[in-house]
Amino acid sequence: MPALRGIVIGIFLLCCLPPVRAQQEIRISGKVTDTLGQPIELVNVVLKDMSQKGTTTNENGAFFLSVPANQEVVLLFSCVGYVTVERKLFVRNGKNPFLLVQLEPDAIQLKPVVTRGERYTFNTGVEYMDAKMITHLPTMGSGIEGLIKISGLGVHSHDELSSQYNVRGGSYDENLVYVNGMEIFRPFLIRSGQQEGLSFINPDMVTSVCFSSGGFESAYGDKTASVLDVEYAEPVRFSGSVSGSFLGGSAHVGGCSKNRKFSYLAGARYQSNAYMLKQMQTHGNYQPNFTDVQLLLRYTPDERWKFSMFGNFARNEYRLAPETGEATIGNILTTIQRLNIYYDGQEVDAYRTLFTSVAATRMFSRTSDITFSATYFRTMEKETFDISAEYWLSDINMDNGSESFGESVSSRAVGGELRHGRNFLDADIFNLAVQGRHALGAHELRWGLSGREELIRDRLEEWYLYDSSFYSLPHPHTLPGDTVPFSDTARLLTVSSLLQSRNNVGNERLTAYLQDQWSFGLDRFRYKLTTGVRFSYATMNGEWFVTPRVRFTIQPLANQNLSFYVAGGCYYQPPFYKEMRTPSGEINNDIRSQKSCHFILGGDLLFKWAERPFKLSGEAYYKYLWDLVSYELDNVRTIYSGYNDADGYAIGMDLKLSGEVVKGLESWLSVSLMQTMEDIHGDYYLQYFDSLGQQQRGADGAARVDTVYPGYIPRPTDQRFSINLFFQDEIPHHPDFKAHINLIYSTPLPYGIVGTPAYQWANRRGKAYFRTDVGFSWRFLSENNQRKKPFSLIRTGYVTLEILNMFNYYNIISYTAVTDIDGNSYLTPNYLTPRLYNIKLRFEF
Repeated sequence: MPALRGIVIGIFLLCCLPPVRAQQEIRISGKVTDTLGQPIELVNVVLKDMSQKGTTTNENGAFFLSVPANQEVVLLFSCVGYVTVERKLFVRNGKNPFLLVQLEPDAIQLKPVVTRGERYTFNTGVEYMDAKMITHLPTMGSGIEGLIKISGLGVHSHDELSSQYNVRGGSYDENLVYVNGMEIFRPFLIRSGQQEGLSFINPDMVTSVCFSSGGFESAYGDKTASVLDVEYAEPVRFSGSVSGSFLGGSAHVGGCSKNRKFSYLAGARYQSNAYMLKQMQTHGNYQPNFTDVQLLLRYTPDERWKFSMFGNFARNEYRLAPETGEATIGNILTTIQRLNIYYDGQEVDAYRTLFTSVAATRMFSRTSDITFSATYFRTMEKETFDISAEYWLSDINMDNGSESFGESVSSRAVGGELRHGRNFLDADIFNLAVQGRHALGAHELRWGLSGREELIRDRLEEWYLYDSSFYSLPHPHTLPGDTVPFSDTARLLTVSSLLQSRNNVGNERLTAYLQDQWSFGLDRFRYKLTTGVRFSYATMNGEWFVTPRVRFTIQPLANQNLSFYVAGGCYYQPPFYKEMRTPSGEINNDIRSQKSCHFILGGDLLFKWAERPFKLSGEAYYKYLWDLVSYELDNVRTIYSGYNDADGYAIGMDLKLSGEVVKGLESWLSVSLMQTMEDIHGDYYLQYFDSLGQQQRGADGAARVDTVYPGYIPRPTDQRFSINLFFQDEIPHHPDFKAHINLIYSTPLPYGIVGTPAYQWANRRGKAYFRTDVGFSWRFLSENNQRKKPFSLIRTGYVTLEILNMFNYYNIISYTAVTDIDGNSYLTPNYLTPRLYNIKLRFEF
């Protein structure tokens, strides 16, 4: 009878309710997959003619949406890279239907978005990455570059504080970066990761990430290493996010008009890594302050035209008043010294950048269009410092039985240095471009023409002064009581390093490209042949060049999960301001482009293990390099020789295995083997031998002098081996609790002292780079949770605990030389970040 009593009471209450005048709604749910049955994330699900009412699918392809009851509605399912689907639906009261929707790939989509289920088999020369993974990626910086560092083939970085990376032996300046089809630029004067601040790309606004480690097509520009191509989202409903952590915060919002002709996307970020910097070996008052704002507007008045405008303003400020520092040299098997440093003075750096672009696209059909664009980049940079340092190098008592065990017992060196800098730089870069795309049967023709003007003005004044062990201060060699005249040269104040320049650099550059992509099939195979050529001319040095590029891909029809490809071409990198400037500050206007030829052989294999998708990718490559501008690294600052003074090569292999070890969560393992060498023109050194044929130090009394030419020596980025593991897991039956582990190991890089010949350090290697970052995330809010206003606006909520450098391994970014009273030199390490804890909170709506 209890059941009958419940029914009677329920009917009674329903009869007592007042009539419902407002429109009733029914909550529907469903799942969106691709043609392989894999879930698709970030599919827009909206009511037709009611674009403000909609949602997006989650990482499992699921969605939830309230729709009017007792009437026919039309749902639109759209996602970049897929054909839009319409579904008509009539929902009656009391029904909660579940929809299964399948989207087919859009064959003409140029830049598809990767979803968790996708595994591209027909290689196009770029790797597509899931931009949403950056949300839970445990890294020091929450930028797209952090994803590239751990996921891109052949990508290396030894500095978690910086967003810069090198690819297959190239320098930091050999990587192209595009946002919405526009090339972007970095500040020029940055010399350490602490100063760098926010990278240009705002990960909250990104919808697609494409990356190529080499052998990229002619449509991309003129650099010799890699391409990162990022597209920002085009919202079809109101959405946004807010996030914060110990290291900063961000917010973004996007939406569109009711007729979906106008859309907007805006984002703001703030970062302060003072919490992190206070844990490093140099203690002091750190005041970093990095902010940026970005706005993207799009307007599509009809099917023929599309307009867009983008703007970015960034302000990065870095203030440091160092106080003390400490480092230990040696180990228990050798003598151990301790270096104590006491500072005075401060450093104040400021970098302000402005980037804006406008574009108009005339669409003739779905397969044919022309885009006109204009961009402007301005940077205003200031680097000022006056810092004095007094140091003591002492021997450490290693007697376990002594009361002073571990303490300093005797001084090996006492000295100091004074660093002064007043560096200012302004740069303006203008660019006008037109690009076209036309489908002609099985061919897709792409072309482009652009003109760029570069105006750079600098005023650099920087010097270092060393005391004691280096004897750079006035040091008259006299006996006590002697008088030294003021005019004596012994009283001259000699600095060990001097940089002074006043430069105004202007250059105009004209570039063009033509490219054809031909897809065809013969017998039992599918083929894709991409050929292209680039043209370039610069007024500064009168240089012009033509660089052909080609890629050929084969896929057997009997096994479309397998594909092979070969790629090659010439890649010239015209000189920019940093390559043109010599260490003394002079500008070499006669410098030529750095040149390389790429040869790549690769393949992709898709397979299933335990009914879960996996992908194995591999590439072997050889790069011949000539007209190189040799350089040395000082932290993240690249100091170029300013001359085309080297030839070289890079050879290696990259392998990557990715897939769902845990269902629905992508993990990967990547391995890289690489060697890159260079031969610097005209470098040599002398060896001295006595009458018995024994080598001696110095020329005094030498019976024989031999001239030695070092030949090929390792380049500064000669990374022989590296391995990266990224793994994700979740608690069984509790998918909202996840763990994310990122492990990196890289063999040591060559190291040396800035300003000394490279051959002196050719056989010296630093310390291996090892780092493990772990994150634990909890999605405490989701679409499944019923919430009252205003919390009903929140779609998802995450909290993440990060343990960065979990094993507290002290990685080294550079070395500083100290000389003791006996003339022995010691290299003291400059360490990167120790173990840190971070908490992130993120809401999406």
